[in-house]
Amino acid sequence: MRNWCLIVSFCLTVNGFAQRVELGLVAGACNYWGDLSPSFVSGETHPTFGFFTRLNLNHTWAVKAELNRLTVSGADANFDFNKTRNLSYKSDINEASVIFEFNYLKYSTHVLHENFTSYLFLGVGAFQFNPQAQLNGTWYDLSDYKTEGVDYKKLSVAVPFGIGIKWMLSNKFAFESQLNFRKTYTDYLDDASNVYPDVTSRFNDGGLITATLTDRSIELYGTPQFKKGYKRGDPSHKDWYMGLTMGFSMRLNTRSKCPRFF
Repeated sequence: MRNWCLIVSFCLTVNGFAQRVELGLVAGACNYWGDLSPSFVSGETHPTFGFFTRLNLNHTWAVKAELNRLTVSGADANFDFNKTRNLSYKSDINEASVIFEFNYLKYSTHVLHENFTSYLFLGVGAFQFNPQAQLNGTWYDLSDYKTEGVDYKKLSVAVPFGIGIKWMLSNKFAFESQLNFRKTYTDYLDDASNVYPDVTSRFNDGGLITATLTDRSIELYGTPQFKKGYKRGDPSHKDWYMGLTMGFSMRLNTRSKCPRFF
């Protein structure tokens, strides 16, 4: 009798846990804010997609693990006041994050709860990036050329936060949309942060490609326009990226079938 009770209890626990777990897919558009894009530029918008699993702790709180893939980019050519600097970049980002969600309404499959809610979220994540620039039709990994004389890491931390909505289409499927922001703790997402090194030394060390990637004004004027110590970026502000996504999730509420003993 005791063993039968333990098995029934286990089956009920597994079934109850499965009803609180969701698996989902998201897709949307993303953009970036930083030294090469001090304001929003629609032309630098790129697709993003990801996967997530969510554990609904109760009708108010949930915790979610995400894996996201996106691309960001920026260019001085988009802004008249930065055209002489002539920097540009793009970077693919792979991100993993853990996020806590607060549902504004009592959101669950229970009869007395809501099937729609707005929500707020906040979390922490890690991401890998690799800024690249195109020169004469060829893409170069900018970190390899130490354009500011700095050997920076291409792995950093981000704080994701934002707002969203959830709509339960049935006991099993749900739709959601969110506006999300990522505050990063690197200023080298775009390979621009501080000051110019000595471009002549960069030429002597690595040749014309290294010098040109360091000071892209060479492409416009034939000679470098910025001396050593001139401002290349603003280290007082870290880079950001953000996105608008939509997605669908499936609740794992398949009932566990317990063995019969009679």
